[in-house]
Amino acid sequence: MKTFLTTTMGIGIATLSLLGLTSCSDAEQEQPNFLIFLIDDLGSQDVGCYGQEYIKTPNIDRLAEQGMKWTNAYSSCPVCSPTRVALLTGKNQARVHFTGHITRIGRHRHPENSRIIPPNDLMDIPHDEVILPEALKPAGYTSISIGKWHVGREGYWPTDQGFDENVAGWTQGMPPSHFYPYENPDQPWNATIPTLEGGKPGEYLTDRLTDEAIKFIKKNKNRPFLVYLSHYAVHLPLQAPEKLIEKYKPIIEGTKIDPVYAAMVESVDRNVGRVLQTLDELDLYENTVVVFASDNGAVESVTDNSPFRRGKGHLYEGGLRVPFIMRWPEHIESRSISENPTISSDIYATIVDIVDNKAKPGSPIDGRSLVNDFKGETADTNIYLHWYYPHYAPQGNLPGAAIRSGDYKLIKFYDPEKVELYNLRKDIGETHDLSDSLPEVKDKLLNNLHTWLSRMDPIMHTMNPEYKPE
Repeated sequence: MKTFLTTTMGIGIATLSLLGLTSCSDAEQEQPNFLIFLIDDLGSQDVGCYGQEYIKTPNIDRLAEQGMKWTNAYSSCPVCSPTRVALLTGKNQARVHFTGHITRIGRHRHPENSRIIPPNDLMDIPHDEVILPEALKPAGYTSISIGKWHVGREGYWPTDQGFDENVAGWTQGMPPSHFYPYENPDQPWNATIPTLEGGKPGEYLTDRLTDEAIKFIKKNKNRPFLVYLSHYAVHLPLQAPEKLIEKYKPIIEGTKIDPVYAAMVESVDRNVGRVLQTLDELDLYENTVVVFASDNGAVESVTDNSPFRRGKGHLYEGGLRVPFIMRWPEHIESRSISENPTISSDIYATIVDIVDNKAKPGSPIDGRSLVNDFKGETADTNIYLHWYYPHYAPQGNLPGAAIRSGDYKLIKFYDPEKVELYNLRKDIGETHDLSDSLPEVKDKLLNNLHTWLSRMDPIMHTMNPEYKPE
């Protein structure tokens, strides 16, 4: 009998026998493969199946048609590194003491007269954390991390953390250039990607990383694999093939969308299609679980996040809402949609649940397995999503914490100090603050947020003794 895992939200993880993956005495029973596309800084509104009208994403849209799309999907953080920590560990990044993104200056920045000082928390995933490839290793999986890493300095790169192979993953989160030779002499601190070898003139990074994924899949087609394809696109610097840029200049004229950004999104889509076609050609379609997600919302200056408020770096919906799609033929109904709330750490919980007791995950798991969502079940109404982001993001400078429960979302800002409450079902743009008119709801969510913070036991921010209120 399978042992039930329990998440910290108190939700049992369903047995796979309910999905038709009953145990089999045949020793040759195949484990499913896992392919994770993690796109950098891609907002949900930039994908066709989520309502984008101008940028063409037929391959991502087709993936949604073949699987399930979540309409209330969130990143674990409004910036990149902490979200990746949550995805790779299954834990909220607050529990891992990794709430801010890795910076090139080796510390978390804050304004000179900031009200708070961000916590001096980690910039590496500790080696004792059981990240996803390590959890799957006992089940016979081979693994590769391709592209952006940004969750550890040298000595904490992918192959130091359980991945069998690493291509282009290292400390920094932004490539010097998206074109070969991937160098930028104007940025000596980030002048090359040390873990990416070879290339040819004109080569585009998104294409190259896809080539590496296809090569790995072909080499390991006869054994269970985990491919973590973490594209540097669509993160700055804004660079794309010239033909695509020219294509979008007339298309997006009069909109807030940058033509180079649009070209980068389409390039990502084309390369998603290339990998999916490889699965088809190798007869791996049915036995591969495909995950498509982003690490945070889009940057406001390059696209249009409406109807959501703000973008990357903010605890408003524009900084947290992301596209999230999963495909697993025969187990996830095609063209299915889930309105259940989900967050980055759920990916880890779902994958280890699918592999069942052959996986050896870390403990505790903060994520919620989405296996029941596959069957169209409504998630427990007591699900709470939490965020602790006590940092001054370059895009926002608004450190705080947030909680969502049902229709309501509360944000507690630390600088300036204030609380805001919104009913997302009625006000998805977060324009009408209800904190004064609904004090009971506000107090309930604040209490829950404080209790959660106590349970996570993060390294907390401190008050700035030199702060001088204006």
